Amino acid sequence: MSRLDELPPDQRAALSLLLRQHKSYAEVATLLGIAEHAVHDRAHVAIAVLATRQARAVTPDRRGEITDYLLGQQPGVAERLRTRTLLSSSEPARAWAAEIAAQLAPLAGASLPEIPPAAPGAGGPQRLQDLSAAAAAAGTAGGAVGVGSTASPAPAAPRSSRLGGAILLAAIVVVAVLTVVLLDGGGKKASTSKTSSSSATKAEPTVENQITLDPPSGARSGSIGVVEVVADKSKQAILIEAQHIPESKGFYYAVWLYNSPTSALALSKSPAVGATHRLAGGSLLPSNAGEFHEILLTRETNPHPTHPGRVVLRGAFSLTG
Repeated sequence: MSRLDELPPDQRAALSLLLRQHKSYAEVATLLGIAEHAVHDRAHVAIAVLATRQARAVTPDRRGEITDYLLGQQPGVAERLRTRTLLSSSEPARAWAAEIAAQLAPLAGASLPEIPPAAPGAGGPQRLQDLSAAAAAAGTAGGAVGVGSTASPAPAAPRSSRLGGAILLAAIVVVAVLTVVLLDGGGKKASTSKTSSSSATKAEPTVENQITLDPPSGARSGSIGVVEVVADKSKQAILIEAQHIPESKGFYYAVWLYNSPTSALALSKSPAVGATHRLAGGSLLPSNAGEFHEILLTRETNPHPTHPGRVVLRGAFSLTG
């Protein structure tokens, strides 16, 4: 007998409305005439008892994030990508999510989101697992990379928990901490696009490659980063997460695609990185991105750099793994 059959009727009803009818917490609350947080709590408690053995290896915060992912309650693409990074980088998290998905299958059928396979290096270097934790906590990060050009840095936009509704095809958005200014093919600014969270759920990007960023050879900074190449149909983009990087005082961070000092392309600029020493952001990739073999995170003082400044992190770049 499925563990679903052992759930109290109110918890099973909440899961059924969320999964079978694809309702949000707020919509279920309206239908049942109860508070939204009560629906959230019923659903999360129900999920918690479906795979108790595997849950011991996953922190409560991560279980909460994965629960919202499986129930389709994350507001945008950026949150789903961060959870996918967590699942592909952490074997305990992936095992727990897979067991929960198996238990929910009778209610959800084929509508459950994918449990991504292990990324290259997952379960190996602890630094990748640390990065996935940083990505999951991006909502409290103190710095952000926005997409820019070699023009002056764009001013930071007000923080907003609703930015996560943007569709990948129009923009890459990391909720609450990102300022994103898209580039068109000619390097000119284009406005970001915002949509409701219901529209965002239609976009299901795939992770094509995961790239580890390390300090330059010989450096002992302790900095670490990861880049994900994501794709949706003909569009490709990167998401970058970094931690243990210095506060940006008197300089800003930039992301470059790189072959040589005379063959480099600036993708993004960063607002100030603060005391959390974390950076997160995204950028659409240009059509010639596949011609470059490295990706760099650099420190820049020149507002109009023509070549990369001091390299903080670097990694081998390719569009696919």
